[in-house]
Amino acid sequence: MYTNADRETLELLAANVAIAIENARLFDEVQKLAITDPLTHLYNRRKFEESASKEFDRSRRYNRPLCAIMIDLDQFKAVNDTYGHLAGDQTLAAVADLCQKNIRNIDILARYGGEEFVILLPETTASQAFLSAERLRNDCETTKIESVQGPISLTISLGLADLNKTCKTLEELLDRADQALYESKRTGRNKSTIWTVHLSHPL
Repeated sequence: MYTNADRETLELLAANVAIAIENARLFDEVQKLAITDPLTHLYNRRKFEESASKEFDRSRRYNRPLCAIMIDLDQFKAVNDTYGHLAGDQTLAAVADLCQKNIRNIDILARYGGEEFVILLPETTASQAFLSAERLRNDCETTKIESVQGPISLTISLGLADLNKTCKTLEELLDRADQALYESKRTGRNKSTIWTVHLSHPL
């Protein structure tokens, strides 16, 4: 029923469709790479700030609870120095996986930089966020991380801050969580601290 000319037309059409599908796949892959940390497969800092800004604005507009948790691996340099950078990378990926398992679908998790992670928790009070932080801290403390150099034990420190009337920007919320994180590390590590005004320092 089809002539050679029909066949050639269909083959040309099929080739063009295949190219279009491949181009769309490559575009999606490039888009994903632009917003994803390649080691942990979490959002990168740029994507986090974009998504978190929208959630921050929504929470302020409707007067809804919102919390941020900053997370830092304790003495991570010693892991790299003792076990090597490949084991260090595996440790970061394992902590990212633990974080992922401890959050809800509505939470925003990202690798914030180096050995630091951040979670934004919509519709969450400081006391609720503290329970989540402690659950994650306990998980990290009791989990043996598998690496090329064998099992690695690691702890994390966490700092929390909640949105209140004195907090005007996402940057300020994250800075408060970072101040609380510093307090956790300053006072012995492997603990969670909720920000209070006495921890405050100028931006």
